Amino acid sequence: MIRSRFTGLISCCLLLLSISGKSQNADTRFVEDGIHALNEVLIRDITSPPVASRNYVYPLIAFYESVRQSDNTYKSFAGQLNGLQVLPEITKGLTYDWLTAGMTAFYKTSYGLVFSKELYQKYWDTINVSLTKRGIPKDVYDRSVQYGEQVAAHILKWAKEDKLAYIRTLPRFTPSREAGKWKQTSPDYMEAVEPYWTKIRPMALSKPDQFLLPPPVAFKSDQFLKACKEVYETGNNITKEQAQIADFWDCNPFATQTVGHLMYAVKKISPAGHWIGITGVAIREKKQNLIEALYSYSLVSIGIFDAIIACWDEKFRSDYIRPVTAIQQLISPVWQPRLQTPPFPEYPSGHSVISNASATILNRIFGSFSYTDDVEVPYGLPKRNFTSFSQAANEAAISRLYGGIHYREAIENGKIMGTNVGNNVLQKIKLR
Repeated sequence: MIRSRFTGLISCCLLLLSISGKSQNADTRFVEDGIHALNEVLIRDITSPPVASRNYVYPLIAFYESVRQSDNTYKSFAGQLNGLQVLPEITKGLTYDWLTAGMTAFYKTSYGLVFSKELYQKYWDTINVSLTKRGIPKDVYDRSVQYGEQVAAHILKWAKEDKLAYIRTLPRFTPSREAGKWKQTSPDYMEAVEPYWTKIRPMALSKPDQFLLPPPVAFKSDQFLKACKEVYETGNNITKEQAQIADFWDCNPFATQTVGHLMYAVKKISPAGHWIGITGVAIREKKQNLIEALYSYSLVSIGIFDAIIACWDEKFRSDYIRPVTAIQQLISPVWQPRLQTPPFPEYPSGHSVISNASATILNRIFGSFSYTDDVEVPYGLPKRNFTSFSQAANEAAISRLYGGIHYREAIENGKIMGTNVGNNVLQKIKLR
């Protein structure tokens, strides 16, 4: 059972959209509201981090590709991202409303990817009411919708070629019985999430193991026992600040709570959703216009998508044991981490990879500045202040040690992998 926030989101959308047309930057609010709607559907569907990254990146690329025609200083992703061919062109000499074209492309692409299509349609219908009230001439509006649909169809065709359909035909993953390998963890003992994600086509990576990490330390070695002890003692002596950091960065869409005989899914966004939200915070702070905002959103989403592919490639190669399993075997059979352990192998830390890939790209776009992260206020978490994206990424990484779900080695090497993935995006993709 998941608590519905549909009414609150709709009210928020109406409030935000009512100011559209009053400034150049008001258009970016439509983008933000579209992302919020997508967030809610992905949370409702309990979407895994890898699939969530896919559901963000394709719609945001479609949005960017529809709007970039408005500014010839921005280039297409075609020929720069793996497998993306030249997109449909506008009819020169005719007028388009770029926001309508972009929102249509975003909506149509998202709709083609999400599971709860009826719910997503309700969100879109509400947003579309305000979109159509901006006084755009009917012929321009219709032409813009048609162009957005053409771009969405092109992007969805490209998405269908990324091997998701193929990996859905592969056999179930069977956990190894070998000592030191990943085992399903309490309280739900879920199956491993997306064990074949390494087969998904990356965006800018040449191959999933382009930035191969050294293997983790051997199970039961002196280094391993030291790592276990650090997680165990940190959890037993956690400070108030460490606990707040762990909770702030939890971002576990699989977290559950049990009350009596009922089990509830806790409403949380994925790590991808959190960093897309941080991108939105930066866009508001720097007052980016529509095309600038889409440039930022799409680049970060590409970095996240590739970061998860690289991370999952290593996770299921090393197939490493989680702290809760090891500590209960070797130190204390009753020990529990502060955070619920996500259902996939330990090494490296996904938060470390995703956060550092995102921060690397955001640092290049915006530079270093202080900001307030209010992304998860709607989900019951407080605001948190940061002096830079790098500080936030480092805190997200170490939060996994505080939460008792990662060893330090997975965190430190994950940060290296994430930085490499982010730099690869910046080096390979030239949009301006």
